Amino acid sequence: MRVSTRLTAGSSLVLLLLLGALAYQLIQVRHLASISREVSRVGLRAARLSLSQIHDLDGLQQALRKYFVTRDPDYARLTRELGGQVSLRQQVLLGLPLSGVEREAVEAFGTAWRGLGEEVDPGPPAGPEADLLARVALAQKRARTVAEAAQEAVSAEASRAEASARRAHDVSLLAGLLALAASVIVLWATIRSIRKPLERLASATHAVAGGRFDLQLPSRGRDEFDQLAEDFNVMVRRLSELDQMKKDILSHVSHELKTPLAAVQETHQLLLEEIAGPLTGDQRRLLEMNLQSARRLSAMIAKLLDLARLEAGVMEYDLRPTDFSQVVGSALSLMEVRAGERGIALRTELPRDTLWVRGDGDRLFQVVENLLENAVKFSPSGSAVEVAAAWSAQTPPGRRGELLGPASPGAAGWVLLTVSDRGPGVPDDQKTRIFDRFHQVAPTGNRAGGGVGLGLAICREIVSAHGGALWVEDNAGGGSRFRCLLPAPEGAKPAAARGEGEERQ
Repeated sequence: MRVSTRLTAGSSLVLLLLLGALAYQLIQVRHLASISREVSRVGLRAARLSLSQIHDLDGLQQALRKYFVTRDPDYARLTRELGGQVSLRQQVLLGLPLSGVEREAVEAFGTAWRGLGEEVDPGPPAGPEADLLARVALAQKRARTVAEAAQEAVSAEASRAEASARRAHDVSLLAGLLALAASVIVLWATIRSIRKPLERLASATHAVAGGRFDLQLPSRGRDEFDQLAEDFNVMVRRLSELDQMKKDILSHVSHELKTPLAAVQETHQLLLEEIAGPLTGDQRRLLEMNLQSARRLSAMIAKLLDLARLEAGVMEYDLRPTDFSQVVGSALSLMEVRAGERGIALRTELPRDTLWVRGDGDRLFQVVENLLENAVKFSPSGSAVEVAAAWSAQTPPGRRGELLGPASPGAAGWVLLTVSDRGPGVPDDQKTRIFDRFHQVAPTGNRAGGGVGLGLAICREIVSAHGGALWVEDNAGGGSRFRCLLPAPEGAKPAAARGEGEERQ
């Protein structure tokens, strides 16, 4: 069932429950209003009439007693008036839609009053006084019975109204609870049907953003999320095809360019050695410029080939105990000429003892060479590049989370390489991004440009494969300080941690 269909069905169910409860409440309200009207129109009127009869009969009894004593015509007239009022109210009571009990009480009163009313209406009779007063007392008793029946009828209607209101309250409460339960069930079912697909989609999207294009989401084609999963799978397959095409093109073109470029460099080298004949000064200068450009192009192609191998997952490493001091020394020797040409001093601080790391010497040489090359390129003329390496028993504070590879600190500790320069530095918002592929900090007036933005990305991948970390910090006094942390093998703790500084010009 589609998600929208489930939502519509659940919402409709809750709405129907609420509408049903509302309709029932309206019916009960109308019923209560009808009961109230009936009580006002019949019950209360019957009660008032019966109470008035009792009052009139009391007055009639007193008037008769006084008449029998005084024979005053005024009392006789009052007796006739009160008798007429009682008869009139009796007729009104008989015309009301009374309940069964009320009608029986009214008819019983009518039976007791019928003869008495005929006697007192023309005037007080001359018959026995005691008999007449006894009949009046019986009528009074029957009138009180009518009043009691009317009050009971009003109480019964009130009880019926209360019961109806109570039923309406119970039904409304039940409907509200059912609606709440249905809402919870619908909400739970909806969240359950949405949460898992969203989690799978978010996880797969995160993996694709990280460069994995081999993921496929399960799809049964039942709802919108399954359709989204199918579209996502198609997108990932196309991205995988494009990524593989890019890798194939990059690898093929790089290999195709490497061979003729090597021939160009060899040819220039032979010409500079004057194998084909002597050169003028201008010719030598042009050939040297071409050779340097060819070497830069060769370095770029080598980086592209490394990138292709890294992305293809075929980069090979020969991890073994390696003398890291020798690796750093070789890279320094290679950079001495270029640094001297730019008037930059190389200051080193290396320990006397050998610094052993578990790694691939050639790949670590590539990392050190790239860090030195960047430091020399971005340093101003007349400044110095400082290179230091030391053994450490502990991970530098705050850097444990930057360890990229699967290796973990062992008893042997770490080897930390630091390359510091006096260049323009790296902005804070770029300190992480400069290790991304093809990312370069925008050149400024005092910042050199050039390159393709692969050197640091490749270094980071190599260091990651060794279980280490690579990051950049601000150098005290200006510039940048790149730090490379590599795990040392077991038993590689140096005999002494003394450092020795020297300067290479």
